[in-house]
Amino acid sequence: MSQIAFQIRQIVQRMWFLPAAFSVVAILSIGIAWFLARFAPENLPFTMPSNGVVSILTILASSLLTVAVFALSTMVSALSSASNSTSPRAVSLITGDRSAQTSISVFIGAFLFSIVGIIGLSAGFYSEAGRLFLFAVTLGVVVLVVTALIRWIGQISAIGRVGHTIDRVEHATREAFTMITEHPFFDCRLQIIAPQGMPINARAVGYVQHVDASKLQRIAKENELTIAITARPGAYVAPNRPLMLVEGSVPDACVDDLAAAFVVGDSRTFYSDPRFGLVVLGEIASKAMSPGINDAGTAIDVIGTLVRVLVARQPHNEDQQPRYDLVSAPPLDPADLIDDAFRPIARDGAATIEVVLRLLAGLKTLAHASGELKQPALAMARDAAARARQAMTAESDLKTLEDAAAFAHEQGGE
Repeated sequence: MSQIAFQIRQIVQRMWFLPAAFSVVAILSIGIAWFLARFAPENLPFTMPSNGVVSILTILASSLLTVAVFALSTMVSALSSASNSTSPRAVSLITGDRSAQTSISVFIGAFLFSIVGIIGLSAGFYSEAGRLFLFAVTLGVVVLVVTALIRWIGQISAIGRVGHTIDRVEHATREAFTMITEHPFFDCRLQIIAPQGMPINARAVGYVQHVDASKLQRIAKENELTIAITARPGAYVAPNRPLMLVEGSVPDACVDDLAAAFVVGDSRTFYSDPRFGLVVLGEIASKAMSPGINDAGTAIDVIGTLVRVLVARQPHNEDQQPRYDLVSAPPLDPADLIDDAFRPIARDGAATIEVVLRLLAGLKTLAHASGELKQPALAMARDAAARARQAMTAESDLKTLEDAAAFAHEQGGE
């Protein structure tokens, strides 16, 4: 994906974009009704008085403003609830929820449609045919508003809740893994040996959000270079940390262009960074086990979600021909995936036998299901068991723990 496409994707996911788009469509529909009326016959079998259309539009304008404010206040409450009960990093997924955005956008767009329609009718802008067309469009808007309102009633019962937020993070993490599977190593070559070359450092401090591999390929081809990416999306970079290593004679004019192929922002994004999704899920489980919340059930639910995501993850296809042969990229480290997902749970849930048992069962599943994740999962199981031994005091819990953790020592010694 190019940088322009990435930036457009980021804008489209903003909470204001869809309401703005619906508002523009609503205003355009007023002009379209006036334009189509010019081609209508002079003698119509049915006419609509101006005050009749104005009455309907007035009802819509007065009621939809209240509905839109209520919907926005509900969304704000949901964001606050998600931030307090799960993780602030998950808030961006709720604001980017298309279903919620669509309902609010319909309310705001229909409100602007009503206001502009009332202004046009009051100014005598429409002929008899124009009023008829406007009335037909108004009926369509009423049906759209009623449908959106019914959908919104179903959404407000779930949006912002812990389970809904976990589902949103799971979906975003699955999408990130799918993107990496479809475009392994960003369509570049796999880095097999440690890269060498001239380091190109970041121009700002922040997190890598996107890598434009096509731009790197073009610069490498024009200047006979070989580029090795050292900072995947999600990596924290600074002016003293290289984004890439370049072999060949690098012209001074190309240094800034090479660095500009990396989008560096203040925060991590879920797109093309599946480790961030695992981190956020781990944060949700960690917060659930804090003394103020003490919700072991949420932690257990998150463990099941993490196992489900990692089991469904497809391994890289190393035999696939790279699209950008002059650029190489490092693979995801399986040990990093396990640490991101389960270390916070192993640390904060060490004293709760129910959480530890589910954690060990999940790690056992991963060790059996994935050869790539087997050794990291076994190592994490041994680490979780060691933490639990120090945190637990009841002999019955310790006996149950040893039985559940036996697989890690047996398979780890093979």
